Amino acid sequence: MKNCEIYSNIHIIICFKLEPPGFIKKLENITTLSGNSIVFQSLLRGSKPMYVTWMKDKDDIQEDGNITLSFENNIATLQINAVEENHAGKYMCQVKNDAGTEKCFATLSVAEPAKITEQAQSLSVTAGNAANLECTVTGTPELKVKCFKDGNEMVPSRKHKISFENNMVSLKIPSVSNDDSAEYTFEVKNQFGTSSCKASLTVLG
Repeated sequence: MKNCEIYSNIHIIICFKLEPPGFIKKLENITTLSGNSIVFQSLLRGSKPMYVTWMKDKDDIQEDGNITLSFENNIATLQINAVEENHAGKYMCQVKNDAGTEKCFATLSVAEPAKITEQAQSLSVTAGNAANLECTVTGTPELKVKCFKDGNEMVPSRKHKISFENNMVSLKIPSVSNDDSAEYTFEVKNQFGTSSCKASLTVLG
């Protein structure tokens, strides 16, 4: 596209070729924890004036006490000072000038550290009976769980059945004996954090 200016008194026509907007550096996906600060940033090119707008999940983004928008030196920036769960979503940066419009997208994911939400409860069980210690966990996948007996990591066996399904970690002993009396520790971990709880099993008789 060309923008032309005519100077009639000297019969000169000067044409300026307009450069459509474009992204030299596009937005990048971000994964962070609640409470952290994040910055979406892109480097633009194109003829001025250029106008930048931001959207999240098709809703316009406006500045407030927690969100700051800026466009300086061809750098478009969106900063969230303290991320909350409702900030998660798909973000769009749109740049427009007289020669056209261009967009780019990125996703903000708000991660949850591994956490035990319901702790295992200590038990007293008569020898020969079954015992079941379990706890409930939450957190962004991938969650890894471990069980410890008196500080030593356990492995699943015919005597000790360890499972992790539907956010529940379970240690089942079909028939307890005196040597099962111990302090048991459940640990859940992901790349954002670790959580653990302890419970005692006392075998009676």
